[in-house]
Amino acid sequence: MTNDFWTVSTLVAEFQRKLEVIVKRDGSRHMMDAHIPFDLMDVLENELMPALEAAITCIEWEPSDADLCPGEPPMSMQEMHTAAHAQHMKLHN
Repeated sequence: MTNDFWTVSTLVAEFQRKLEVIVKRDGSRHMMDAHIPFDLMDVLENELMPALEAAITCIEWEPSDADLCPGEPPMSMQEMHTAAHAQHMKLHN
């Protein structure tokens, strides 16, 4: 069974790499020798490339511990034991 998410993320990254090569190659040519029209080159560089970069950033994002457990920071076993003992002593004194 294939992982569709992995397939899409791979295709998006590959498309971005190939588009960067094409834009760089065509951008280095003289305006009269370019294959991509000047106005389309502007759209590619200023709209599509940043959108692809944002998509890849979202695809590759991995949550940190703070993202997974918002709120109080995690407690160590010693801190949990100390807090439980203090609560026990408070209830029984």
